[in-house]
Amino acid sequence: MTTVVAPAKQLIEDFDPNELVFTRNVRPVELDAEFVGSIKENGLYQPVIAAPHEDGFAIILGNRRAKGSIEAGRNVDLIVRNDLSAEEARIVGQLVENLHRMDMRASEIADAFAQLSIELGLDDEQIATRVAQDPKKVRASIALAAMPKAARSAVDKGTMTLEDAEAIAEFEGDPKAYKRLLETIAKGGTLSWALRKERQKAERAVLREETTRALKSAGVVIVGEPRELSWGGSKEVRLSNLADSDGVALTPENHKSCPGNVAYFNEYQPGDLKATFLCRDPHKYGHQVPFGYRFRSAAQEAAIEAAEQAANERREALKMAAEVRCEFIQELCRSKKVPKGMTRKVLAMLYQAGADESGPEALEFLRVPGDDERADRFGRFIGRMAEARLPLVLLAMVAARGERAMQHVALGHGKKSAAVEWLEFLMDYGYDLTEPEADLIASLRAKIAEAEARAAAKVAEEAEAARQAAAEEPEEQEGEQEDQVPDDEHLEDEGESTGAELVDEQDAETFQEEDDPDAEGSDDHPIAELIRHLEAVADDEPDELNGEAGEGECVVDWEDRYPEISEPIAA
Repeated sequence: MTTVVAPAKQLIEDFDPNELVFTRNVRPVELDAEFVGSIKENGLYQPVIAAPHEDGFAIILGNRRAKGSIEAGRNVDLIVRNDLSAEEARIVGQLVENLHRMDMRASEIADAFAQLSIELGLDDEQIATRVAQDPKKVRASIALAAMPKAARSAVDKGTMTLEDAEAIAEFEGDPKAYKRLLETIAKGGTLSWALRKERQKAERAVLREETTRALKSAGVVIVGEPRELSWGGSKEVRLSNLADSDGVALTPENHKSCPGNVAYFNEYQPGDLKATFLCRDPHKYGHQVPFGYRFRSAAQEAAIEAAEQAANERREALKMAAEVRCEFIQELCRSKKVPKGMTRKVLAMLYQAGADESGPEALEFLRVPGDDERADRFGRFIGRMAEARLPLVLLAMVAARGERAMQHVALGHGKKSAAVEWLEFLMDYGYDLTEPEADLIASLRAKIAEAEARAAAKVAEEAEAARQAAAEEPEEQEGEQEDQVPDDEHLEDEGESTGAELVDEQDAETFQEEDDPDAEGSDDHPIAELIRHLEAVADDEPDELNGEAGEGECVVDWEDRYPEISEPIAA
């Protein structure tokens, strides 16, 4: 049997194009009247290339020319390539011909590369070798072939590059990210920014997975980042801001046994483990919370609200009690007789706390009329007042100071002892405490006693610590140094120096008393001088001024001695 080998190439002239098998082209066949008219007038300048096919000859190159010839009613010259009968050869041949045409779109090239890759199983390198193209461009084109119409059109129009298409292909394994990027293209958004965000999300996802795996292996419960954590409004608190009941700072190591030990993923956390450790309920587990911790449970919020309401009601009650108290003070300051012992108490209070002579309260307590300058009104008033009643002016000044102390304490601050002293002063002269005042003074006394107990305990603790420190000090050994003084002589020297120091201190105190005319107890002190003057006024004519005063009242009949007391006081 003789085998006839067909030549690699065979030319057939004037072949009827209707007998050709049309294959799928790598680019759409588009005919226009000018193209068809040119073929009808001049025929084809280039032959159609075909390969053997079971139905005759299949077109490899020249689908458009063959169709144009059919439309023009002209035959074609046909070159039969017996060496290109495979589908691979057809596609490669068409690509090689069309790649150099300026009008071939990137999406068409992408479809051809995808056809070689999917239908024929060629990889990127193989395709790039056959069509003499950069492998990177082949990969990007294949990625573009799988994208929706919007992305393909963007590349054809030049608003998106093949490199962008290849970058989008990175996210084919993440359908959500892939969809978001395609939506960015469809909306005309900035693809570079969208790609950057998606890459950051992908990196974050990897970090989260690694962190989750590490925390689970360590038995740590993983939670989401609590809301309001940054400003202290969440129940959970970072371990870095907590300490145990003994004040020791908490760490992931010493806190892992706590039932509230949890962590959340934090990509900004320094170190390899991107997690921030928390305690779910620091109050419940006995931890010390930071100063800015603001979380309150529903029960705590209700308790705080109830306490605030009670405090408001208490302030209102004390405000009304102050009105009653001020009326009592006004009557006391307008008394015709100075109650017994009041002058000494008022002077003592003046010396300890001073007076508030510049404020309007003293004039209100004295009921001084007028609307001009307070100093002028005060000067006219005391100028017309009987000398025996002037201590009541001092009372008004002390009352202004005392009422201000009451206002501060009612608002939750101020000196507690000053408020207690003022209320006790008024009680001594017949004032009956209202219910809120009685509750207030009881509360203040309890707090003062508690503070004094704490202070005493601290003093005792310091004294005990000093005693133990002294007992633990080793005794000095004799003969350690040649010039060391014997213990008995050393103690004797200490005693002598201590006595000298005491003498020096006594001399210093005596010197200060002699040189300080304002020192308490000095005969030249203004308070002492005022007391002597008032005593002299009271003791001037004891037989003539003594009346039938009851217990607690002044024994001096001031009206007999100073008739002007009964006269109206003019401003």
